[in-house]
Amino acid sequence: MNSTRRQFLQAAGSLATSCCLPGYGFAHESAKRDPMVGVQIAPHSMLDEGIDRCLDLLQGEARVNTLFIYSQTYHMGVTPQNVLATDHGVPVRDPRNRNLPNYWVKSDHSEFAGGLIQHEPQRDDLEYSDRDLFQEVRKPASDRGMKVYARILEAGGNRMDNIPGYRKVQTIDHLGHRSGGPCWNHPAYREWVFKTIEQLVTNYDLDGLQYGAERTGPMSHVLFRGETATCFCSHCIQRNQEKGIDADRARLGYGKLYSLIKATEQKKARPVDGLLTEVLRILQRFPEILSWDYQWFLADEEICTQVHHTAKAISPNIDSGRHVDHQRSSWDVFYRAAVPYSTMAENADFIKPILYHETLGPRLRWWVLERMKDRVLNELSLEQSLSLFYSTFGHTAKEMPQVEALDANGLGATYVYNETKRCKLGVGSHAKVYAGIGIDVPWYVPGGMEPRPSRPDSVEAAVVQAFEAGADGVLASREYNEMRVPSLRAFGKGVDQFLAVQSNSSSGSKP
Repeated sequence: MNSTRRQFLQAAGSLATSCCLPGYGFAHESAKRDPMVGVQIAPHSMLDEGIDRCLDLLQGEARVNTLFIYSQTYHMGVTPQNVLATDHGVPVRDPRNRNLPNYWVKSDHSEFAGGLIQHEPQRDDLEYSDRDLFQEVRKPASDRGMKVYARILEAGGNRMDNIPGYRKVQTIDHLGHRSGGPCWNHPAYREWVFKTIEQLVTNYDLDGLQYGAERTGPMSHVLFRGETATCFCSHCIQRNQEKGIDADRARLGYGKLYSLIKATEQKKARPVDGLLTEVLRILQRFPEILSWDYQWFLADEEICTQVHHTAKAISPNIDSGRHVDHQRSSWDVFYRAAVPYSTMAENADFIKPILYHETLGPRLRWWVLERMKDRVLNELSLEQSLSLFYSTFGHTAKEMPQVEALDANGLGATYVYNETKRCKLGVGSHAKVYAGIGIDVPWYVPGGMEPRPSRPDSVEAAVVQAFEAGADGVLASREYNEMRVPSLRAFGKGVDQFLAVQSNSSSGSKP
């Protein structure tokens, strides 16, 4: 790293920033300000439909005033087949038959020269290679009073081949094998992330930035999914040793947990004292397991903190915030214990938790309860596991659906209220809360995904409940090219309800 860049990053790292704006919400005096109403959207969607046409649809139907646009799509490429949004007035094109870029911004690739990892090279044979969406959208967005945010998700392990050198920073599991995504403690990976943020915020006129990763920790991988524990690369070992944590004992402890869970999956003999007792026995004998898990989460926090400070050092007024994915926002107890919202708010202007109330039904049933029943919660029935989930995560069971209704009904708007409220209480006055409302989010099936159309009344209720809980904004999620017009219209109606109540409140009228 040259001395100029080192000085820049040191200055950025020392910059302490916090946003002390209180939240809006029906019960808040500060609700008299217009809320943020956003949509998550990929560049190719806007270019396919035409920028002006797309913005008019979003503003007219969904009341959108903020665009959260991917600057890179390394995490998943583009939305897979079977999307629902065939009613935007422009035919939906199957992304499997397209050659779209993954890096959507123009940057100085020489800045990454010599680094262990690079960015996808700019190629003339890629569709839209001659377009610069972030430059092109600026004026039409501003003309409509809309803000432009860049949206970044960490690249997933299934996209590594799109990034030169990315496999060189891959995690190492407790068995010594390469596993999953990049190591958060690898200095070359961190430098790549920070350079990417620096160039993005320097080269483009952005109102905001959203950054986030969608991974949890080694405890969750082993106990919930029966996967190996990561990361045990040399950088993680060095970090933990500096904290007084023995790497050999951590690896041995994770190995014992992994063997126990694999034996449970294979329906071998139940431990004499029970599975949960045996798990606790291993944790007590190898406290390094918990310490390793915690240091992994702290490494992610350090990256998110530096991303925030780097952006703010270049553009002090940028609205820089955090994406909190579904497992982190809603069901991973180990992450929730390690990184509360109050910690995130120390280095973020806003927090955006994913609150996909409809698709959380099948996700909770099949990604959480069924998986855990085969593993760490093997001694409980599905009904008991669901009851434990509701009790542990602050939901009143009688207000929520039972197991047999999860697939069809989801968790409902009450879930959105509960999680938005928890986030608001966690961040206090230090950060805003933008609730990520799921719209027409597909459900995964073997070989792809199947459409899961949202009910308009459900979408509208979720938006209303988010504002009732004090949200400073709502974000139409997951992807714009999944969202049907009736769903976008319902989202807009929820916003209209909030604005009407806000107007009546300010005028002294009763709603």
